[in-house]
Amino acid sequence: MNVRDTLCRPHLDWIAKEPASKAEIEQLAGRAKAELPAEYIQLLEFSNGGEGPLALVPLYFQLYTVKECILRFHDNGHFLENFPDFMFFGGNGGLEVIGFDLRHGPPWPVVMIDPIAGPESAQQIAPDMAAFIEAIGLEASGRDFPT
Repeated sequence: MNVRDTLCRPHLDWIAKEPASKAEIEQLAGRAKAELPAEYIQLLEFSNGGEGPLALVPLYFQLYTVKECILRFHDNGHFLENFPDFMFFGGNGGLEVIGFDLRHGPPWPVVMIDPIAGPESAQQIAPDMAAFIEAIGLEASGRDFPT
């Protein structure tokens, strides 16, 4: 998968930020609980942060910058203690966080979690990062979700 080509398609609605530097990505990789998926690294090399619609629940995605990920999840005792089997990289602009479920894989499924409800609220939204990236910048159609 070429993340840059995927996210540069003309019909996408994705607000990209400046790319992460190699040093920033290496810093995150050094703090991560597991090896970072190649597609996630490519995403950071393309856009260190960003936001837009998501054709998956929760329907909107905010990619956290490398610095935000480290501060929110890798230096945060609450997340380290209460979510040992997850590695988060974004959210929906509201309450839910989005990350990798390290209990399964690799490749790790992408899950959405309500941090107040805890790990038991984890809901798989994509089988892996490649499938998740395919949904970035796209509006969900009504037929994508049960009524």
